[in-house]
Amino acid sequence: MLETFRLDIVDTPIIIFMVLFSSAFGIFYFLVLNSIYKITVKPGWPLFAVSPAVVLITAFFDPGYVLFACLVNFPLLVLLMICGGIYNSIRKKESIIGILLFLLGMPLIMLTWPWGIFLLFAVPLFLDIVKPSKKNVFYDLQGTLATSKIRSMAMGLVEISEKTRMIDPVISRIKKEPCIGYVYKIDTISKDKDGKKSYTNISMETQCNTFEITDDTGTATVKGEDISILNFPESEHSYESNSKRYQLFLLKEGMDVLLVGKATNRGQQVFIEKEPSKNIFAIAPFDYVQRWNVLRPLRNSLIRHFIFLIAIISIILLCDIDIEGEKVIVRFSSLFKAFDLNPFLPFEL
Repeated sequence: MLETFRLDIVDTPIIIFMVLFSSAFGIFYFLVLNSIYKITVKPGWPLFAVSPAVVLITAFFDPGYVLFACLVNFPLLVLLMICGGIYNSIRKKESIIGILLFLLGMPLIMLTWPWGIFLLFAVPLFLDIVKPSKKNVFYDLQGTLATSKIRSMAMGLVEISEKTRMIDPVISRIKKEPCIGYVYKIDTISKDKDGKKSYTNISMETQCNTFEITDDTGTATVKGEDISILNFPESEHSYESNSKRYQLFLLKEGMDVLLVGKATNRGQQVFIEKEPSKNIFAIAPFDYVQRWNVLRPLRNSLIRHFIFLIAIISIILLCDIDIEGEKVIVRFSSLFKAFDLNPFLPFEL
């Protein structure tokens, strides 16, 4: 059976390329172990050395299996991801339906290669575009909306930024501290064999009363119901006990904030409340929003370069590359065959 994967002619340049290429799998092994299994390998160099070593040993005994020794890392990574998904589903006590969907989804992705891999990335991206989180909507909108002064702002969707003023305090869940609002989170704590902690959220509560935002032109009353409190600093009263972490994030009086919501005028008084059409009503610290805006171009550039790199690697893997003397010949015929839909359609394209 292994004869299927054996190449008749493998030159030294190809072996060198496969050794270098296989070392890149160390990055993916590190990401899978760290993000899914919460395992930090120290030192990390064996992850980058094992795959090239296997390729070199294979080249010593039979160079024909060098390509197989390199590309076998793909199914190993998929297997690690599948086992990790099952492990996390059981550990987080997710429904059996989620586990079954995951088990069925991974083989379908492998059987529909390369379209399955495309869908694996495209579907979450599509869902994120169709139904983005409140946090993403807030940061996208604040980047396009102009900050309004309270006295001159128009009614409708607005962005305002100044200091908070408390009207009726909320009592926090930890230390019973008076505040405008809070986010209270409870996480379970688990440790790996090296003692590194990982956290899984099991409960989150947001409470906020009506408060005011004032600038040098006036005051607006903010209805605290349904507001999203984003990225506020963690309270010093947060603590860990009995394998659980209890976190508190406070919205206090006198904080510089940025708020996005719907402005309405009732009885000559301006109120800010939830904007129903865009489903947005959120507040965040002003300095955090400024940092986010500074780093946003860098994040977007990183994403574009990452997508470009993945595309180049995919093309290299799908193309036929031959080395004849001092020439490297790249044939794209196999690339076009990989994306040929004719075998799956009842009509000819």
